[in-house]
Order: sequence, then C-alpha cells, then structure tokens
Amino acid sequence: MTYRELLQAYKDGTLDEEKKKEIESDIEKQDAISDYLFDNSEIPELKDMTDNSVANENNSDSGSADEEQSFVKLINSRIRRAFIKAGICTAVITLAVVGFVMFALPQIVDNRYYDPTETVGKGVETGNRLSVDIATYSELFLPTNNMCSADAIGRGYGKYYISLNRIENSYPGTLEKGNLRLYNPNILNRTIKEAYTADANGQPTIVLSSPMGYCYPQSVDIQHLDDYHYHTISVTLNKSMRYDDFANWCKQNNITPLWNAISTYVYDKNPENLPLEYLLYDTQGYSLEPCIGFGADLLMKVAYDSDKYPNLSAYDTWVKIREGAPEYDTTLEHVTSLLNYLIDNPEFVNMIDDENATPEVLQKYKDVIEKNGLYIYGFVCSEDKANIERIMALAEVAHVRVDVQ
Repeated sequence: MTYRELLQAYKDGTLDEEKKKEIESDIEKQDAISDYLFDNSEIPELKDMTDNSVANENNSDSGSADEEQSFVKLINSRIRRAFIKAGICTAVITLAVVGFVMFALPQIVDNRYYDPTETVGKGVETGNRLSVDIATYSELFLPTNNMCSADAIGRGYGKYYISLNRIENSYPGTLEKGNLRLYNPNILNRTIKEAYTADANGQPTIVLSSPMGYCYPQSVDIQHLDDYHYHTISVTLNKSMRYDDFANWCKQNNITPLWNAISTYVYDKNPENLPLEYLLYDTQGYSLEPCIGFGADLLMKVAYDSDKYPNLSAYDTWVKIREGAPEYDTTLEHVTSLLNYLIDNPEFVNMIDDENATPEVLQKYKDVIEKNGLYIYGFVCSEDKANIERIMALAEVAHVRVDVQ
C-alpha cells in the first residue's frame, strides 16, 4: 500500500490502531516542520532534511526509510507550493491596491466634487461644464466682461487647473475640491449696480451705475471724454419698456445695446414703472443693489442641453432672430433658460459665493418675468462722445453714466 493510500485510509477511518498512530505521528511531524519553516523564514534544502531524517532513523529498516524520504519530499513540495501561492496572492493584492490608488480612487474623489470637465451637449457639439456655467453667469451679471469659454485639466482627487477665457484674455486659476481660486480674484466681481436715490425734485428714482460701478454725476463723466475714442456707458430710461418696444426704440435711434437691464420688480402694479423696490428721498445719497440683465458683446457658441435650455447661448438666440424667429418670444426664452440653468445648477454660484444669485433669488426674478413679461429699464452700450451726447438728449433717457478710461 502506498503512502497516499495510507492517508486516504486514515481519512476514511479504515486503518488499524497501529497504522493510525503512525500516520498521526507523521502529521504531527509535518506540523512541526511547517512551524519551523515559518519561524525561520526559509526553506531548508531537501538534502539536509533527508540527511537529518536518515541520521535520526539509523535503526529503521530500509522500507521505513523510503517512506520517510517520500514523506519529506511531499512536505517540501507542498510547502514550496504554498509559499508560491502566497507570493502570487500577495503580488496580485498589492497590484490591485496600487491600481486602485492610482486610477480608481482619484475618480471616486472627483465624483464627490464639482467637475468642470463634465461633458455637456450632444453629438459633435459638446463642451465642458465650466464653459456653460461661466458663459451663463457672466452674461447675466457681468456686462461687457462676459466669458465665452473655459478650459479645465484634471489632476485627480477633485483638483483642476482652470482658465476662464475671453477672446483677448485668459484668467487662470485652480479648483480644488469645490474651492475656486482665481489669480485675478476681481474678474468675477459684479460691478454694475442699480442705485436707489432721489431726483432733483426729491422723488424716488433709480439709476444704473457705470458698467464698472461708478455713480458720480454724469456732468463729471462727460467733461473727461475725448472726441475720438469709444466709451462704455450705462443708460437708465425714465420708464420700463417691454422688450419688443425697447428693441424697436433702439433701431429707430440707431442704438446697439451690449447688455440690457431687466426689471425684476413691479412698482405700484405697473410693469412700465421703474423697478423701485426701495424708496429713497435723499437727493445726495443712494443705496446700491445688484441687478441682472442679458446680452453679450462676444457672441460665442457654447455646447449645452438645447432640449432642456432652449436658446441658452446668446449666439444661438441671435441666429434664431436673424433667421426670422419672433424677437420678443425668442429673447424671453433665452432669458428664461439663463435663469433656469443657474437655478438647476447652483454649484458654480456657490463656489464664488454670490448670495445675490442663489436659486431662491433667481426664482423670484423668473416669477416676475413670467407674470409681467420681459421689461427693460436700462442698457449698456459703447459709443463715441458725439453719440453719447445724442443719446443723453433723447426724451426716454433719464441718466447716463460713463466709464472714463
């Protein structure tokens, strides 16, 4: 009977008591050898194990020696095989952990935070999320300084290099785990404001600051202008106009607005009134509040979900109107999509911490527009001194403010 057959018989419980004790002694010997190998971290040579076995069993017969030698070979083979398997398993686990840390973990961390590289759009017209966010935000709040696109390069673990772009300038920065840091932190400042004050008769009125935020008297503005350069101005009307009426008025007077201030408050239940949400009677003082509008001096095309946000980009709106779409309806759809987009996607606004552009505030603006229509009470344009004086003389114009370079 071979030793394997003896082991099987032992397993089946068919051995006599003497053979059973021999097998149990062999098993105990195998355990001792295994403990020795693990304690000393090395595997002895087969020859050494065989020599020791022979020396200890000098008085055994040759049959028993052969069995012992076979048993030692079996143990040595099994242990070596076990160590090889353990080594392979350790290597596989190590590679898996390293691969997870290098490739999977950065993506998992990325998914927890705002991802500026997220693909938006359909088919061949796709772009990144940050481009749509900055184009939408800057059109509403940054007249003459709207951004047309953005670039972002991922570094893993929620970290990105970013750049906000206009045609002539790029504004670099970093984005780390939802924290935006621009190397020019003022580039996203909302400069244009609406100033609540009183006119010369002490009656409450509203005046748009200059696009860069200046509110000094217009007579001071004009005296600094030269006759040859174009200057960016803000114009406040003496009443709000529905957008189609305003667009016709601009065409009649050869005016090309770059940005239009939207009335988001109805005073005395009449949408044609100026949006006097606050009433001040001090002719020497004023209170500045944020305002919103639409229009872009750079009509750049960005990719977006056109089914959910129709005519979101100023470029697409301009193209639709040129193709014959109703100007008022198309523009109203554009403004509504701008507001809806930022309401549905507040992450960018949260990063720049603009408390006047939260979903709640924007929803309030949207409700006013949907109920009363799209009304304009002022605009921004770029003109030379002669045309500025011509605009100031128009009966519908109440105030002009100039950015003096």
